[in-house]
Formats: sequence, C-alpha cells, structure tokens
Amino acid sequence: MKFYDLEWLAQKCGTENKYEITAKIAAEARRESEEAAMDKNNSGNERFISNVLLEIEEGKSQITNPNAELEE
Repeated sequence: MKFYDLEWLAQKCGTENKYEITAKIAAEARRESEEAAMDKNNSGNERFISNVLLEIEEGKSQITNPNAELEE
C-alpha cells in the first residue's frame, strides 16, 4: 500500500478535516465495492481504498471534482 500525505489529500478532497477526508474516501470506496458486487464480470479485486487513492492521485476521482455533487 502506498502512503499519502494528509496535506496533499486535504487539498485534493477540498477539506482540511481529516475525518471528512476519511469519510469521503471511504464512501467512494464503498460505492466502488457496491458497483463491483453487481458486476458479474468483476475479477474479484477488492483493493477499493487503494483504487480510490490512486484515482485521486491521477485526478480521475469524483472526490477531486468540485462539481461532482451537482452532476448527480
């Protein structure tokens, strides 16, 4: 597992509250987990938190998109 700097995560998540950062990442990982459970072609990769953190790093996560809540 790769370790991420809390200040960097705070900047990407739009909050400096470490509990809110944790909640946002956990919620995104749970969403991905639920989607994977419904996908019959899923390979069984259960590294959802690591995947979310990687998506944040690559700028692909909804967490880093300030308009994500507006799009839903």
